[in-house]
Amino acid sequence: MSTVTYNNAMGNLWNYLQGLSLSATDRKWLVDRLIESMETENITPQKPVFPHIGEDFKISPEVLAMSCGPLPEGFDAEKELDNMWEEMAG
Repeated sequence: MSTVTYNNAMGNLWNYLQGLSLSATDRKWLVDRLIESMETENITPQKPVFPHIGEDFKISPEVLAMSCGPLPEGFDAEKELDNMWEEMAG
């Protein structure tokens, strides 16, 4: 399958999914099924690569305090940062 066909097919699939009224539970279910199928096929998902951001990039506590104020107990800033980058890449 060519890259153009693949991109069009995935774009069409994404547009279709966006048109559905999926709840958060529905989206979580779909993600779980996709991950299960990848695990069955022994496919390891790749972390997105951001060329202008180093792998060792960490937000300093001072910057977090200036931009966010105190974080709620149990809040995982690194996980949220990873989620943000993945959403921006997608």
